[in-house]
Amino acid sequence: MNYVCSECVNIESIKNENFFKYDEELCFYCGKIKHNVAEKEKVISRLALRFSNAILPLSKCPTFNYQINYLDNKELKASNISDMLNENWLGCENLKNDVLIRLKEDLSNDDYFVYNDGGAYKKNDYDNKWSVFLRSIHYEHRFFNHEAKEFLDSLFSIIHENDVINYDMIYELNPNIPIFRARIANKPEERARIYSDPANELGAAPVSLAGEQRMTPQGISAFYGSDSRDIAFSEIRAAVGDVIMSAEFRSVKTLRLLDLNKLIELKTKNICPFNKNFVEESHKTNFIKNIKYLLSKPASEKDKSVYLRTQVIFEYLYVKFGNSIHGILFNSVQNDMSGNNFAIFPKCSKVKYFSYTSRKVVESTEIISGEYGLYMYYLSLGEEKQDYVTIKDFSKEKEYLEFIEESLQVDYVSAVITRTKKFKVDGGEGLYEWEKR
Repeated sequence: MNYVCSECVNIESIKNENFFKYDEELCFYCGKIKHNVAEKEKVISRLALRFSNAILPLSKCPTFNYQINYLDNKELKASNISDMLNENWLGCENLKNDVLIRLKEDLSNDDYFVYNDGGAYKKNDYDNKWSVFLRSIHYEHRFFNHEAKEFLDSLFSIIHENDVINYDMIYELNPNIPIFRARIANKPEERARIYSDPANELGAAPVSLAGEQRMTPQGISAFYGSDSRDIAFSEIRAAVGDVIMSAEFRSVKTLRLLDLNKLIELKTKNICPFNKNFVEESHKTNFIKNIKYLLSKPASEKDKSVYLRTQVIFEYLYVKFGNSIHGILFNSVQNDMSGNNFAIFPKCSKVKYFSYTSRKVVESTEIISGEYGLYMYYLSLGEEKQDYVTIKDFSKEKEYLEFIEESLQVDYVSAVITRTKKFKVDGGEGLYEWEKR
């Protein structure tokens, strides 16, 4: 009987399945006496079976995806078995050739193949799991949902180890990076409150006033910000005629954020097709890239129920990883996925106290000069506010953010411009005939 040593196989997942025994035998491929060996026929059969399960013949992929990927050379990623196996070197060239012979016996060498990784060629297994997750949180168990937790545990398992987010998924928001907040303030009394108390009025809303937000439900307050004033303007979706007040904030110390943009950089090619769980892990890797867009997209005014799914995910990340990160970063859908938005976890959203005056604002008078682009305000002040020391004593929350003095700005929305991407409308009898087959 012939044997193969673990060094010639060189695939950790195979080694960890107790497939090899510690008897001392001669390895068929390297010709050395080794301790960790397995029967040659069993090794070849297992490797061939694993690889067969990890690939799909292009002819069996859904017709629509088959057309697009086969006809567009830029998108064509299908290969024959020989070329695909060359991407995944085993520890021994001769062993690879023997596995290739077995694969050609089992599969048609005339066909082209793609990896069954949940990408463009086949429906992702996590699509159905996602549908079950949505149905569960909307219609079954909104709170204490064990099924939802299991789904999210499985989905996010590829970005952390022992509940610590992988370092390459982290964005460090340091005190040198500006954070902008904007608010529609059409009433003079709203603007007066912001003038006198910008840190509180433009910071995270008090829990009593916290409304339904993308990441947080009503009554839970979190700090949302952008890395530019223009992005902050885009996010509040103001209309022509609105008055916007905005200001700059900074973090008091470096905050660690989960960078959702890094999700699309996760590579399925790092998952070995000889692994037992190749299909599950690669489908998961491809699907989780959608989370970036899901958490970035704002809800319409007519249907804010879609926020439930993003709120559940944000709270999951908060509870699961709150000891290692302070929030998340995502691109702005409102600005064609350019520019960054920040959502800071509730416990890290406290802004240091700041006020331009220690007295309450009774009334404000505004002077606006369109000709000179000048905006001025005068405040009528009343009695002293509550002493700051007393206010601070009542607050047990740690301060993570601070308002930047003299950053307050007033803007009038004069136009809202819609940018579009033009698509050519293309069709024809050839495409229709293909669909009929």
